[in-house]
Amino acid sequence: MTEIVLSDVSKRFRLPDREVTALDGITETFRSGSFTALIGPSGCGKSTLLRLIADVLPPSTGEIRIGNHDPAIARRSHEIGFVFQDASLLPWRTVLDNVSLPIEVAGKAPARDPRALITMVGLAGFEQARPSQLSGGMQQRVAIARALALEPKVLLMDEPFGALDEITRQRMNLELLDIWKASGTTAVLVTHSISEAVFMADTVLVLSANPGRIAHRIHIDLPRPRRLEMMRLPAFNAVENDVRAALFDDGTRVPA
Repeated sequence: MTEIVLSDVSKRFRLPDREVTALDGITETFRSGSFTALIGPSGCGKSTLLRLIADVLPPSTGEIRIGNHDPAIARRSHEIGFVFQDASLLPWRTVLDNVSLPIEVAGKAPARDPRALITMVGLAGFEQARPSQLSGGMQQRVAIARALALEPKVLLMDEPFGALDEITRQRMNLELLDIWKASGTTAVLVTHSISEAVFMADTVLVLSANPGRIAHRIHIDLPRPRRLEMMRLPAFNAVENDVRAALFDDGTRVPA
């Protein structure tokens, strides 16, 4: 398991006519093996923050450490798994071949049998299926299995279930929690859903807009394992209201 530490991290983008600060002064520690949700208005820098951690973008100022490494070293060591909103599977490859792709690219012996990963995400029997033969939820399961193929120490997820219907989304939430528990990764999830953030996370970080800053840090004191019945409990609704109030307190509208 691996801790993620951000120290006074900011990110600025140069536009043709001006400079825009997307993130400003982000200081946060994501504990080893924890599950953190990032929530906030559109354009507040949630996805940018994931990309900074993943070494897809460099920070303008500040420092990011993944374990004892710079993010570039963690990325080259295959310690980071990334799941996007779009599953982005290669349509000409089977489920097994898509999950095996990172192993082929890395050119190393798999730490875990790709077939075992497919079983872990509930797709045993679909190893030879093509993406076009799978539902949206099944494709996202393949994407999660692919992200875990090299046993990353950090799992970053950018709205992975945003395009799914509510029933499928809740089922995927449960499956993802089981996968997270089994893999022991440090997980960071970007979501626009308050209930999803509360259901999944140990901590919810509420980001402000323009520029993105951590406006509120809400610890979720709900027992694990999480089950859907919990969402009907007064304690769950109370935490949802805390997150909703934090979003309004930031002066933003609650995302739909």
